[in-house]
Amino acid sequence: MFKGLQSSFPQYWTGMYLRFLSICLLYGALVHCSNILSLGGVSWLETPLHWRVMDIILLIFDIITAISLWWQSFFGIMAFLVGMILLQIIPYTLFAQSFIIKPEDIETLRGLVGTELLLMTILIILIVAKK
Repeated sequence: MFKGLQSSFPQYWTGMYLRFLSICLLYGALVHCSNILSLGGVSWLETPLHWRVMDIILLIFDIITAISLWWQSFFGIMAFLVGMILLQIIPYTLFAQSFIIKPEDIETLRGLVGTELLLMTILIILIVAKK
């Protein structure tokens, strides 16, 4: 798997997709910044502690991983795949009730998890296909 991953770097479409993912993660970092600055209509200090902790962790993760993906590094790809699973998919599925305030929040979480799975699947296909 790792040899296929490293040999996929020179592939044009893989490189373009890594840059696209980088931009997506920078958008995520902006969302976390806006949450921390209470620009979303809710005071950040009034949100549950685990939300604030996740905002800080995901902000740092998004920035570091976005830069690494932009430079098409092996670390960036591994951080993206592992980080999406550990920091978003698992918490948003196994602990979904901790992130739901309004009934429509469950659909938002499902949409996030679905989008993350799609982004990861496309990356894996590009790495495996190497065409």
